[in-house]
Amino acid sequence: MGRCFRKETNTFRCMLALTVTLLCIAMLLHIKTYSTVGTDVSVNDDSTDKWRKLSCRHVYLDLGCNKGVQVRKLFQPWLYPGAAIIPYFDKVFGHVAKRRRDVCAFGFEANPRHMDRLNYISRAFRDKGLAVMFYNYAISNTSKGTVTIYSETNFDVDWGAGILDVAIQDKQNMTQYAVPNIDIVQFMKEKIIPLSPEKIFMKMDIEGSEFLVLPHMLRSGMFCKNVITSMVIEVHDWAASKMRSRLTLDSFQKQIEAQKCVPSEIVPVDDESYNEDVNVDPSW
Repeated sequence: MGRCFRKETNTFRCMLALTVTLLCIAMLLHIKTYSTVGTDVSVNDDSTDKWRKLSCRHVYLDLGCNKGVQVRKLFQPWLYPGAAIIPYFDKVFGHVAKRRRDVCAFGFEANPRHMDRLNYISRAFRDKGLAVMFYNYAISNTSKGTVTIYSETNFDVDWGAGILDVAIQDKQNMTQYAVPNIDIVQFMKEKIIPLSPEKIFMKMDIEGSEFLVLPHMLRSGMFCKNVITSMVIEVHDWAASKMRSRLTLDSFQKQIEAQKCVPSEIVPVDDESYNEDVNVDPSW
């Protein structure tokens, strides 16, 4: 009886010691991650000190992030079963545990009415030690000037017109916002590339502005695999004539394949699932 008791006591002590050790390791990893990425950085912060503090092994760029659902899928995939983009996140960045440690996410949304929600998500995620930043800019081929965004009175059917205000009907009954442009190539050269990420995954859904932005990025050498690893591109065919462009997804694929470098991978998925998001707080 005494031997059995001593044996069980020793086993219990070993298990307790192992549990304490694992908890200590987890705390150290959390502290390390939080101390390097729990920082809010401004696009216009000319002093790069804050940017240099970011520890980004990989980068996710969400151009046209709307309500931030894709970024939540990146870091909280268990809330979005069946979402088509998640297997590609796994392929490019690894399992979610690795993503939460290694990936910095930068999202751009032109519609200012989404920013309260996006800022709430970014604060909740940064409190968990995740590197998530959202910016209220219109993706463009220049950082000069502004675009007009038209917002519906009913937020649930909100429009983001971008530069294509000709596609918006009944403008006189909508709220207008002047939103600054940002040259995405300049942003990448000045902010993202200096972070030396191993992989960059970009999603672009910018409601017609792609007919300006894609040629600009191509001329600047952004679509080489050693710069942008993989990307999801939504080409809005209805906007091509208004932008006086003949660009299609097929012709764009041929253009990047004609480069002298290994081209970025175009991921064949258009995941707009859960576009109204789930009713679960991002801090959960």
